[in-house]
Amino acid sequence: MAHGAETEALRAHFEKARGCLPGPALGTLRESALEAFVRSGFPTRRDEAWKYTSLDRLARTDFDPLAAAMEVDTTPWRDFFVADAHRIVIVNGRFDTAASHIGGLPEGVRLGPLSAAVEDPDGLQPGTVDGAPLAALNTAFMREGLVLRLEDGAVLERPVQVMHVACGTGPDIALHSRSVVVAGEASRATVVETFVGSGSARSWTNSVTEIRVGREARLSHVKLQAEAPGAYHTALTETRLDRDAAYSAAVLATGAALSRNEIKVALDDAGASCDIRGGVLLRGRQHGDNTTEIDHRAGHADSNQIFRNVLDDRARSVFQGGVAVGAGAIGTNSQQSNRNLLLSRGARADSKPELRILADDVKCAHGATVGEIDPNAMFYLVSRGVPPGEARNLLIHAFVAEVVEGAPEGSARDHLQQAVAQWMGGAAA
Repeated sequence: MAHGAETEALRAHFEKARGCLPGPALGTLRESALEAFVRSGFPTRRDEAWKYTSLDRLARTDFDPLAAAMEVDTTPWRDFFVADAHRIVIVNGRFDTAASHIGGLPEGVRLGPLSAAVEDPDGLQPGTVDGAPLAALNTAFMREGLVLRLEDGAVLERPVQVMHVACGTGPDIALHSRSVVVAGEASRATVVETFVGSGSARSWTNSVTEIRVGREARLSHVKLQAEAPGAYHTALTETRLDRDAAYSAAVLATGAALSRNEIKVALDDAGASCDIRGGVLLRGRQHGDNTTEIDHRAGHADSNQIFRNVLDDRARSVFQGGVAVGAGAIGTNSQQSNRNLLLSRGARADSKPELRILADDVKCAHGATVGEIDPNAMFYLVSRGVPPGEARNLLIHAFVAEVVEGAPEGSARDHLQQAVAQWMGGAAA
């Protein structure tokens, strides 16, 4: 789809932006990534992985990758700050020094914005993501994000938060954020990504997060997407796990007109494990897509996926859960569950679990359901004096509890619980 006028517009934006993008040494990488995107174009519904989600309207919009610098009061977003976190705030693709608070870091931990890391010869450099057109576009235009490196044995007791704010009244803006997390052997940390936004201008966040978890390391990853009602959000998280490494993720989306969150996890060695929990809370005509690919490349590794979607009005959710078990991955244990709660007759949920198994002696299972609020449960609560609106919210909260509980106890979990409460408050209103 990225041909003709669309291709020329992208090239023109790149020529305009290249001198303003950080990391001069990344010039060749950026150019090759742009050419890779131009060759493939935007994904279309003819691509099997995109059959339920159309980017036609996004592809036709001329987004400006160089949002004008503007003074933004971050006070309205302070409710989204994770308490006691090492925090990096990025406003319209630029690092906001005043709103950020990195604070003191333990020995063996390096944390900062991407723009500083790529200028440092010893800084962490972003990699490439093969076969992903939107990730290639991100590589061409990436400007800001979080870079976190934990040396072997380093432990971060407080969570790290990177908060992306998209706002303004000017031209439609494209924000290509890139974050890199490398957890060394036996290290431990919690990373929280938060995406919020407001304003009359449309925004497109096209985010890529690269995560590497070393041997016996433990990394918890929390993501909240609560952008403006007119926003587009596409994201890819690519994670690789070494022997006996553990990765847990809790991902929740309540914002954007259209969102697509891809999660790819490679369990590269024995004993690796991942627990992925996610869901959407949507209303109106919002569209939320969660697509996963868990690749068991070695034996005796575990994966678990739990996705819960709540849909009101004419909202639509998509869940595509892929699990690939390689020929030598004996002893694999993989579980997958997707449940969808429809609050209106106009809501729709598409679920497509996929298991590709090339090894014997494995335990793999999946399940998907679509239904309404249990009338017996509603009757039980109302008959005991709970007002109908409150009873409804209690049942919704219980339905998504498994997703929220995927976040570590404390401020990171509170972050998701607050988002659920805000969404239900809007429903009550």
